[in-house]
Amino acid sequence: MNDPGASESANSTTDASESTPQRAYRSRSRRFSPSMGWPAFWSEIIIVLLGVLIALAANEAVQEWNWHSKVKDAEARLKSDITWVFLWSAEKSVSQPCVDAQLEAMSRNVLESSDALRPLAVMTSLGREQVVRMSTRPWRFPTWEALLGDGTASHFSPRRQAILGRVSEDAALARAYEAETRALGGALLVMRHPIPLDPAVRTELLTRINALRSVWQHERLSARQRMRMIADAGDAPSDEVIARFLNVDGKFSPGNAHSGTPYYCLSNGLPLGDWRDYQQVSVSMDALGASLEHGP
Repeated sequence: MNDPGASESANSTTDASESTPQRAYRSRSRRFSPSMGWPAFWSEIIIVLLGVLIALAANEAVQEWNWHSKVKDAEARLKSDITWVFLWSAEKSVSQPCVDAQLEAMSRNVLESSDALRPLAVMTSLGREQVVRMSTRPWRFPTWEALLGDGTASHFSPRRQAILGRVSEDAALARAYEAETRALGGALLVMRHPIPLDPAVRTELLTRINALRSVWQHERLSARQRMRMIADAGDAPSDEVIARFLNVDGKFSPGNAHSGTPYYCLSNGLPLGDWRDYQQVSVSMDALGASLEHGP
């Protein structure tokens, strides 16, 4: 006999069970999945990454273009400095035989004078008094120094950096030798006076004369090497520019733009060198790890 109460209880349990929804099981990855779905999520991430990479590449390209533009402008400014170094070196190379001949004559005068020195004539050029006619130049190379300061120099090719660095170092060395040359030349101004000569005075004068000869001989070699290096790099000025600066025929007044020493030497029967002699020397760039050596 069925129990109406038990049946009613069972029905209510069944109804409660059916009325309460069961929680569906979700895997760990599904619990943390984005609302738009994983494919759409990763698509967004890739788009963002691509955008960042494109922006970085564009910024790098702009910076590279800016540095390229700065290097190009720097090369244009360097052209003038390199030209002057070449011209001053050509003047040094051409003038050295003339200076050496003057100093040789001075040595003979010291040796052949009796108890008093036969005074030497004093020459005045651009307000400077000299007993030896020789040119003096500032040997500046300012543009490269400025490029080193603002960081532009590091964007030149390694080969170009090595060449310009070497020119800059050589110019600084030439400037130091120029100061020594002026000091020795100034000391020799004493020979414009009929000073008494004894063995000590003769020795001192000859020492100064030969010191100046040695400096000029060394500087002529250095000048020719500088010219060779600049010419090998393709930066040498034209023959017309060189001839105009050397001013051998004396068409132009001597000064910053034109030399006066070669014309003086030629007019007084003193020997001159040939500026093209630089082609007979060789130069090597140790910083390159390779040689730029060329024979005559």
